[in-house]
Amino acid sequence: MHANPAGQSGRIDPQAHRASMPRSTAWVVCAAFGLYWLSSFVLEARDAARSFGADTWHYSELAQGNVFGRIAGNYYLERITRFHPVTVVLAAAWMKLLAPLTVWIDPHHLLRGLFAAVGAVGVWAAMSAFAATLSRRYVVLFGIIYAISFDIWYFSSIEESKIVTASLSALYIAGYLRLRERWSKLGAATLTAILLLACLNEIVSGLLIVIPAVDTLVRRGWDWREGSWIAVHGLAGPVALVILEGVIQGRLSTLPHAEGTSHFSLLLFYIAKGDHSFASLYSFAANWLFFNIVAPTPNAPLWANLSPEYGGYFEPVLANYLASPVSVGLVVLFGVMIVAAALPRYRSESLGRNTTGILLALTAYALARALFFFIFNPSEPLLFSPAVALAHLLIIGIPFAVSGLPAKPMLLSVLAALLLITNGAFIFAK
Repeated sequence: MHANPAGQSGRIDPQAHRASMPRSTAWVVCAAFGLYWLSSFVLEARDAARSFGADTWHYSELAQGNVFGRIAGNYYLERITRFHPVTVVLAAAWMKLLAPLTVWIDPHHLLRGLFAAVGAVGVWAAMSAFAATLSRRYVVLFGIIYAISFDIWYFSSIEESKIVTASLSALYIAGYLRLRERWSKLGAATLTAILLLACLNEIVSGLLIVIPAVDTLVRRGWDWREGSWIAVHGLAGPVALVILEGVIQGRLSTLPHAEGTSHFSLLLFYIAKGDHSFASLYSFAANWLFFNIVAPTPNAPLWANLSPEYGGYFEPVLANYLASPVSVGLVVLFGVMIVAAALPRYRSESLGRNTTGILLALTAYALARALFFFIFNPSEPLLFSPAVALAHLLIIGIPFAVSGLPAKPMLLSVLAALLLITNGAFIFAK
């Protein structure tokens, strides 16, 4: 294995490296935790915690304690243990640790506090990633934008494994950005451990391997010595699958539904019933690229079910953004960011091969995940989009931050304020 495949030339921005995260990071992370936990009370009170395909009633079983003693024969616990064991272990440990507090706080509120905390960890990881790629004045602003992006905010406020996957993905991206600056065996081992945990929580997280693979290929070419560590690193995915299917699966009973017996049967079940038409592709893209950042409406009426187990979805109509001056403002500001990053007039000449490598790598990862989930389950894109939220913001943010557009911090500040209003309208709607 090469001693330093990234080297000092792996730096994206000479001002990007930080010896320590600024104090403001702690304030953003703590504020995110408070916002998410508060939002969980509101969403539950108005029966809005089961939208977009979220299986919150599965995870609410974790609040009752004695998780491992109750798995056998409990369909909900067996299913989430089969496919998302990291979330189950985290919840079991959290509820055991905080058991004394159940005298004063409802166990379900404590459980939602776990997911709020996991979401806040993801915010910290995202800010670390921004600090590794952007100059200091943009880190807090992009951290706030990430924290209040719709899918991150929503899934941090309900009982669901998706925010665990998202935060592990953010930790992976942040870890890799640091590793490419200063490669070490310890750093590579840590990154591999994060990848293993991410795959154990959701096996599709194995697609994260695309990031170092593409980045190294763009920057170093077909150099086996530079990329050999990635081959070893990539074994985390197969190892996780063996654990999930060979160890955990063998200890659980056979579930009655075809979708819940194994990862392979789950894959075939959803592919067979999925709608892969052009209309479905449009709906998927609208959710994956736009609704995951900005809620188009303050409610989700599509396919809403009176049953307490199922909420609704956003209508796949981009024109809904034009119904509010606030959302129109957001569309305009995001458009300005994209134009500033893309047009030769504003595009900085400092975007060299190292920056191009990570941008192409993040794009490849986001596209790979989108392609998989469009094939697998095209009707529920918001359920799987949190894991690409950071990638999307980095793809926009890196070229924007080095563009020649004036008053960029002011633009980001206004965008964050409008985003808080728009997404908050959904979270706190009556």
